[in-house]
Amino acid sequence: MHTRLLRLAVALGLATALLTAAISPAVADSADAVVDRIYFPWVPHHDTIAGVAGVTGAIIVQNVEPVAVDVVVKNTVGQKLAGLTLNPRASQVWTAAQLKIPRENPEEGTPGGAGIVVEATWTDPKEVNQIDQSVCVERDIPFSRNPSRSFDVLQKLTLTSPVLIGKIYQPDFVFPADSYVARWDGNGTLAVDWSPSGPEPAANVTYRVKVYEKCPPPRIAGVEKHTVGTLFGPQTTSTTEMVDGYSAVPHSDLKRAAQGGETLEEQIRWVVPIVQTSSGWNTEIFITNVSQNDTTVNATFYPAQGQGVAGRGTLILGNYWLPAGESVSVDLMADTPLPEGRVGSLWVDATEDVVVAAFRMKPETGMMLTTVAQPRYDEPTNGDTCDQCVAYGPLVFRDYNGWNTGINIANLSSFYNRVTVTYYNYDGNVAATDLLTIPPRAMEYVYTPATGNVGIGDSQITAVQIVGNYPLAAAIDEVKYLAGHGQGHAMSYPASGDLSGFEPNGGVPVLDTGRWFYERLLALPLVQRGITDTGTGDTSGINLFNPAPNDTVVAWVQFVDSAGVPVAPTVTGTDAEAPFNLPLGPHAGATLYTLRYSEMLDGFIGSAVIGVVGDGALVGVSNNVNYAVAGDGSAAFTLTRADTVYDPRPPR
Repeated sequence: MHTRLLRLAVALGLATALLTAAISPAVADSADAVVDRIYFPWVPHHDTIAGVAGVTGAIIVQNVEPVAVDVVVKNTVGQKLAGLTLNPRASQVWTAAQLKIPRENPEEGTPGGAGIVVEATWTDPKEVNQIDQSVCVERDIPFSRNPSRSFDVLQKLTLTSPVLIGKIYQPDFVFPADSYVARWDGNGTLAVDWSPSGPEPAANVTYRVKVYEKCPPPRIAGVEKHTVGTLFGPQTTSTTEMVDGYSAVPHSDLKRAAQGGETLEEQIRWVVPIVQTSSGWNTEIFITNVSQNDTTVNATFYPAQGQGVAGRGTLILGNYWLPAGESVSVDLMADTPLPEGRVGSLWVDATEDVVVAAFRMKPETGMMLTTVAQPRYDEPTNGDTCDQCVAYGPLVFRDYNGWNTGINIANLSSFYNRVTVTYYNYDGNVAATDLLTIPPRAMEYVYTPATGNVGIGDSQITAVQIVGNYPLAAAIDEVKYLAGHGQGHAMSYPASGDLSGFEPNGGVPVLDTGRWFYERLLALPLVQRGITDTGTGDTSGINLFNPAPNDTVVAWVQFVDSAGVPVAPTVTGTDAEAPFNLPLGPHAGATLYTLRYSEMLDGFIGSAVIGVVGDGALVGVSNNVNYAVAGDGSAAFTLTRADTVYDPRPPR
């Protein structure tokens, strides 16, 4: 077992906290209420994971909003590692080296890698207010300077949290830029801190504070891409040996993982639908404490093939103390009693906020699969309004060009779960079905082997709907063994819920200064395009699926470069956004392949947002492949579901 320690960072974080407490008024930072967060459970830096050495990662963070946001990258004890203002739709790459993530040190026995947290706040809430007056509502609050203390307090103020504080201003008085901070505790108290040196209003003089209330958190998305054999972040070459990655964990998933019902007290519960020590694969799991408190962690392996909670599960971690900001990794072959030949799911419980990822490696064929844990809970009723009883996979290969597919389904319930797996072709017709009965807490998989490298046929590339009468979680593995031993491609992604096109404002996106403001969208932080002449280089495919049984959805597809500038084929002559509209009927799907867009640059790297418009729904995944890579050159990223305050319901 390998415990990831950040002792120095912990000490520095404590010192910073004490200093802040000494100079600030005793009210909470108002900005915290409107911070969006995403989590990377493990970003490796020249690390050895499950028998594969030299694994190094990079993160890509995307601002999906049509206005600017401020982004801060932190380690898991809250230290700032990097930060910048991301323009509308802009994205930024940070490598593990740029973030100064520790490298593996075999002599000292220390690993290479760390968990990462990214936070975003509005750069200027007034811009959000200008798009729609119901968002970030502006109020003008008068204050009176009290010279007898270092801060002014206005109590019993009725505001609707979350709240952002704008600039402090007063006629005929010039305030130093960003020198003074107004703080809101969320309970009726607003305070302005005057303790820093500088000019102040005279005693009892009234000054004013702009306050923006009802502000939603800004929406950001992220992916992590790790490789062996290259240090250039997400861009790979023929010298790269292996590639994989995962989508960042959104804060909404962390909140869902705490939904334990009436019998629990907000413990964090996750499930990794598949881990294995079989067929040459090994798994190393990473659990990272992203809270500010120490936590107890338990991890349990439940085997597949009808075992479940009544079968012979194995305790992987029991009553493990994980201090705030630290990570623990467990190699299933090296650190546990699990023998070779096991496949199953991993259940993680904690008393505080943790995030989890599983890295599966096959050293003999140079292949990698990465699976991020999904929230789990057991709803007590039999399928009534059960949003975790259905999951979708927008891309499934069925005997297509040598690709083997496994759909791995974990029953989150304490009851037998009857599960129907339905495959749909691009036209929305049923191509095939599978039926499973999964015992309590068991895991089963549907395996579709490849019979050969045959051409494209009807229903070979499909989408899948997985429906149970109790909660479930699923991951979709796709593996292709090429010409002989030692070569192949592998990618995995979690089956997810959909994002419906429900839009109370009438279903029409808002155009503001050349950009479209979507109530609901799918976000893809990393879009790449290879070389036209060779067909090699990092290339993205985006696979979309409308799971609605009766309604059509329209996907508004917008590509931008890393600076947020719209690019062809989705740009006008004035550099305004010009998304193309892709209607998808009930159960229909589509693939967008960047090499098909001749207007897009060879070697392009940027991102995409896809507005969800209409009465249907949308779910998406991107497969990212470079066939010039020496070994496994493929990865898959689930498109992030992003909602706004217009509809308070979380994404399903």
